[in-house]
Amino acid sequence: MTPSVLQDALVSELGDLLSHETYPNSRGEHVPIKVYPQDLPIQNSFDEEGEPFESTPDPYLIVRLNEGSVENTDSAQTVDVILVICLYDNQSNRQGYRDVLHVMNQIMERYGKNQMVGPMEYGRTALPFTLLYPIKWVMQDDDTHPYYFGAMNLKFETPAVCQEVPFT
Repeated sequence: MTPSVLQDALVSELGDLLSHETYPNSRGEHVPIKVYPQDLPIQNSFDEEGEPFESTPDPYLIVRLNEGSVENTDSAQTVDVILVICLYDNQSNRQGYRDVLHVMNQIMERYGKNQMVGPMEYGRTALPFTLLYPIKWVMQDDDTHPYYFGAMNLKFETPAVCQEVPFT
């Protein structure tokens, strides 16, 4: 199972998990969080005022593959994933960070109840990925009001690839 399969499964699951609540975007609408793999899509269609024709990307969550490792021929691959959360809150009380914390808590609750992601079916196999602890999170240091950011670091174990023994 490849890291991109894990990424696809996380995008799908987190999109479902976060689809039930809405947050303000920079256009003043309340919308669910959009979940993107690896990075934000490039927006290159603009109107006469320079605004994108497409909806704004905020609020969003990015599922970014960071790194991976395989310790030996019989071990599972460990994949390091970073979740980047961006929410918009233009209120003068600067409480947007609370919504970011709420989103991170929803994610921690989800994986606290069940450490498995998937199973996703690819070909004839349907194997889950397993979350490894610890879960780490961090809030932004810089003042980026009205945008508020947080990030989470999650590690997952993929099913191991077993070494083949040739029969002669």
